Amino acid sequence: MEKIAELQREIEVVRKELDVVAAADVSAEECYQASLRLDRLIEDYMRYTEEEYHLQDCWHLV
Repeated sequence: MEKIAELQREIEVVRKELDVVAAADVSAEECYQASLRLDRLIEDYMRYTEEEYHLQDCWHLV
């Protein structure tokens, strides 16, 4: 659960960075790199929440 909360915080930070970069009209490369970081964090978040959900289902069976 701690990892999920950490990922949520990181996603918010990177999302705000991407907003700033996009609004500042900086290079497309910087926007692209920030977007990739956000995508990876979201993928990690989805994987961890899926694993957490699966573990909770397993505990209900016990």
